[in-house]
Amino acid sequence: MVTNNDLISRIKNANKFVSDDDLISDRFVYNMLKSKASVLIKREVNLKKLLFSDNLYQAYECICLIEAPGAECDLGCPIRRTKLKLPQIEEGLYSYFIQGVFNTSNSEELFPTTIRDFINHSRLRIKTNRKYYTIRNGYLYVLDPDVESVNMYAYFTESIQDADGSDCMSMQDKEFKIAAYLIDPLLQMVNQDLINYHKLPVEQETNNRDEQS
Repeated sequence: MVTNNDLISRIKNANKFVSDDDLISDRFVYNMLKSKASVLIKREVNLKKLLFSDNLYQAYECICLIEAPGAECDLGCPIRRTKLKLPQIEEGLYSYFIQGVFNTSNSEELFPTTIRDFINHSRLRIKTNRKYYTIRNGYLYVLDPDVESVNMYAYFTESIQDADGSDCMSMQDKEFKIAAYLIDPLLQMVNQDLINYHKLPVEQETNNRDEQS
């Protein structure tokens, strides 16, 4: 496991001027790392290279689902949804970066769908035992009122712990989610950006720093 502090330290050690510049904080470097990591990860997921990487996806387990009126999804049947909005999930060319949604024992998978497709499935004479989910307005909707909780494995761009208010770890101690083979390209990208940033005129440098904050 690589932490935020591990990568921040490697960046600062490779760029001695960072330690001498009071305006380049750990948070500033962290935001650069997250921005460049997002570029790399989107590229790899869009090429379907990271679909099964455990170094990328986080487990959000035992997500409680509350009863919700079907009208929230333009349906006439009872459904369930998360009580709170999901932590933000990265999106690619085709869909959210979700590895899978399962029941709490991980013995049964739920499948992504659109409301239109779900309605079409419901009209079929041959019924299926599959259970479906969709994401709408930031909430996870499970289109089966009997499913009371689920596990989700996804590439979240914000802390899962922050979402439920139970986060006790500092930013530096949290795991930086990225595939191991992307760490060196990530560091190279951030190092180059820092070198370019350091060469900027003072006025432009201030504007760029404000954008990263």
